[in-house]
Amino acid sequence: MVQSSISEPGKKKYSGRQLLAALGLILLCFVVYWPLLHAGFIWDDGLWITENPYVQHWSGLWHIWFSAQGAPQYYPLVTTAFLLEYKWFGLIPVGYHLVNIFLQSSNAILLWRILRRLELKGAWVAAAVFAIHPVQVETVGWITEQKNLLSVLLGFSAALYWLKWSDSNAPGETELLKVKQRWKPYSMATAFYALALLAKTDLCVLPAILLLLYWWKSGGITRIVFVGAIPWLIIGFMMAGITIFIENGQAGAHGEAFGFSLAQRFIIAGKDFWFYPLKLLWPHPLMEVYPRWNVDHLSWVDCLFPTTALAIPAILWLLRTKIGRGPFTAAAYYGIAIFPVLGFISFFTMEYSFAADHYQYMACIGVITLVVEGTILLVSLITTGWKNKNPTEAGNDRTRLCKRTTMIGIAAILLAMLGCFTIAQGELYNPSVNIWRNVLEYDPHSWVALGHLGEWQAAHEDPTDALATIKQAEKYGGASNVYVTADLGNLYMRAKGDYRSARFYLLRSLLIQPYQPDIFAELAYCDEKLGDSDQAITDLKLAQALEESGDTQDAIVRRNIVLQLMKRLTSTNPTTSKLMTTEPNFLPR
Repeated sequence: MVQSSISEPGKKKYSGRQLLAALGLILLCFVVYWPLLHAGFIWDDGLWITENPYVQHWSGLWHIWFSAQGAPQYYPLVTTAFLLEYKWFGLIPVGYHLVNIFLQSSNAILLWRILRRLELKGAWVAAAVFAIHPVQVETVGWITEQKNLLSVLLGFSAALYWLKWSDSNAPGETELLKVKQRWKPYSMATAFYALALLAKTDLCVLPAILLLLYWWKSGGITRIVFVGAIPWLIIGFMMAGITIFIENGQAGAHGEAFGFSLAQRFIIAGKDFWFYPLKLLWPHPLMEVYPRWNVDHLSWVDCLFPTTALAIPAILWLLRTKIGRGPFTAAAYYGIAIFPVLGFISFFTMEYSFAADHYQYMACIGVITLVVEGTILLVSLITTGWKNKNPTEAGNDRTRLCKRTTMIGIAAILLAMLGCFTIAQGELYNPSVNIWRNVLEYDPHSWVALGHLGEWQAAHEDPTDALATIKQAEKYGGASNVYVTADLGNLYMRAKGDYRSARFYLLRSLLIQPYQPDIFAELAYCDEKLGDSDQAITDLKLAQALEESGDTQDAIVRRNIVLQLMKRLTSTNPTTSKLMTTEPNFLPR
């Protein structure tokens, strides 16, 4: 990174060259992500869109904004966006994919503008790498991850207005006067930041990032800039608290699977910290679900991950007077941006994996920018001579031409390689079942991939094969997963006509997550087939009550339902596992 003062934005319109640069980013995105237009809905797109009544009717807006039932997480802005898109596209996935590609290209343009404003020499190249790197396929190709795209679009917009507001660092009354005269940029920045949080609360780290950038450019943080960040920090902590509450309640991020010690969480965080930069530098294999690291038995080698993760920024901090503040800033930016998903705070997907490509969507910018700017500096040193104290401004016309040609050539080769890898990765999404087969190629014991493959087989192939696949998912760790157990119940009921086994697995699914009105209805069907009409009527009434009331977070109601389910499950199969015969530790108190 090159240190300099934050430049005055000016009021000039885009030049023809700048317009071409922006169009180039748009073209790159549409070329490399074009295969995704043939992709369908995957994973939990059903929970957010295809099976979510709240995004299919205008009356769902109240639930989206004022209750926790509109979606698996409280991200009302993106859920509202899905409602609007549903009104336009219905259940035709190509429309949603077009929106995602458009948002990705818009984010690339906004990032380019931010990096230009920070006077980075490789601003366009860094934005282009961010736009088309293969690790971004998961975010762009998975419709649900419009959360990432929309929140970062709003976050980048907030950052641009913030930089416009904070571009003057002169102390004293003059500074205060100028800030008062620029209340509009600050207000706009705050509005965009609040909207970004309503799309995804991972953006709660944005004020810390902006303060870091201000320190990098100015060498310090003025009082007025720090005070301006305080309301953002308060809003961010509030929204993050809501997300944590919902993750631990409605999303189910609690219980034995999440009972990590502090030492284990540090190991997880250290491995995560190094996983993402290495995946950026060598994006193979890319998987929808990465294997979950075993942290039950720790060794001294495991301790190297968090130790080095802390040591590298510390060393860069100590060297800042010799090598500049840029390397430390890039490392600190990455650390701040990736912190929410390092595992210190439990989130649902930690049940089966500690890492995912879409987690580093915004954090990867720090690594990409550092590599791009470092490459530019290295080329400058090689072409102008190691002994030159100011190589970026030295040399004759021939040297400058050589340097420019070399940089363009490296950038072209890099973008061409990344583009080919991204196109190939995008091809996996058509049909979408290929992404699960890709996971199983590298991790045959992935119960998540086996479960999704089984669901696809049940819908498109032989239900008997689907049953065998999902039984494998249960064997490899999915026995306590609500979806695996529910799928087993459905398959025993529909494919085998084994209503006793179906009832057993449906009860297990409801024990894990009682709020499943459709599973209660299927349970009633099994009870009726087994001759227990009274219980079938009770189950149907409970399904109707759950569907109408939406009062599923009441701890007392939830506890009573779970205890009743436990009694029924143990009476159905007294030899069931300890998890199912004792009071679960995830039972609300």
